[in-house]
Amino acid sequence: MSFKKTPKQEQAIVKLASKRYVALYGGSRSGKSFIIVYALIVRACKVKSRHAIVRNTFNAVKRSIWLDTLLKVLSICFPDLPYKMNKSDYYIELPNGSTIWIFGLDDKRADRILGMEFSGIFFNEASELDYSPIQNVISRLAERNELKKRVWFDFNPPEKSHWSYWLFTKKINPIDDEPLENPEDYDYLLMNPKDNLENIDEDYIKILQRMPKKDRERFLEGKFADVDDGAVYYAFRQEDHVVEKTSFINGTIYIFMDFNVDPMTALAAQVIDDKLVVHDEIYLRNSDTFRMCDELTRRGYKGEVIPDSTGRNRKTSGLSDFRILEDKGFKIAQTRNPIVFDRVNNVNRLFTNNAIIINKRCKKLINDLHKVRWKDNKLDQKTDKMLTHISDCLGYGCWKLKPLTIERKSTFTRY
Repeated sequence: MSFKKTPKQEQAIVKLASKRYVALYGGSRSGKSFIIVYALIVRACKVKSRHAIVRNTFNAVKRSIWLDTLLKVLSICFPDLPYKMNKSDYYIELPNGSTIWIFGLDDKRADRILGMEFSGIFFNEASELDYSPIQNVISRLAERNELKKRVWFDFNPPEKSHWSYWLFTKKINPIDDEPLENPEDYDYLLMNPKDNLENIDEDYIKILQRMPKKDRERFLEGKFADVDDGAVYYAFRQEDHVVEKTSFINGTIYIFMDFNVDPMTALAAQVIDDKLVVHDEIYLRNSDTFRMCDELTRRGYKGEVIPDSTGRNRKTSGLSDFRILEDKGFKIAQTRNPIVFDRVNNVNRLFTNNAIIINKRCKKLINDLHKVRWKDNKLDQKTDKMLTHISDCLGYGCWKLKPLTIERKSTFTRY
């Protein structure tokens, strides 16, 4: 068999060779994984080096790459290239001593990644991965040789709230929600099944065309799904509710607070002209209430705390969180958490009425309002564990200062 790249794969090779971080995304069976494995082997043949192919689970990468794509690429594109397969540690060795390893992030062997150095890393089906473990693996891109270091991704596009959309399309760092410092190092290419007709059965396209619209757009057309589907804070509009600058006025500063160790979050807000104005945010990783108090004091905030009411019993240290705040001189408002749906509905009501203004410096809050989703009738706190906490702060404050009024009919019995 002879190998001839499709025009789209030719474009992919140019991008893979020229940029440090490249994502090939799009529909199913479009040749994304194949061309990345091809490029990875070519690089490995040039210089003795080590490379990694990573997926969310070991069984998945073994099934899709080790037993399928890797063998196909070797047989079709490099039929005369001798190699050895180590079936106990799961790597192949090329004649020049280069090795290509496979890892699943759920496997004990994945710990070995942190003890190794690589020249190239390929994250297969990256939409299944959280961004934090990806960063841990990328830290091992440190092998000393003349190869330029490369990180490649492939995936079927998920929803626009996913880190992959923000990183490659919007050029926003998913960790701190700031614009990328080096956006020129990032590139992407849309690859769909119709770009790979030379290598797939025509009936496969017909199968994709008969799928429901949402699946058809993802697996045939390679579109990211709109975030409106399942968006919690659907009424938030950045162009209407976020401003360049807000100014404090004389009067009470309210501190909305959510008690959580990682992250611990708070917002500094005031009511101005009947609008809730959020001036500032505090977002602390691996923290506790003592550190939050110190940070609030450092910034000069000594207002009334409107907290998650569970803080009365919740402990981030030996004392209750309420006790710590009181000992530090903060006044605590009397609160009682509403049910989640009421709290969220109240925030959306206020956004609809343009009764909330947010300073653009509150990047974590803005990020939350864009990305928090419903899942199984609950706030999705599993897909990204950093989400929901700071928007919860906003919800507690809104409920205390501008609550949703629920009329309930009184019932009584006549005798």
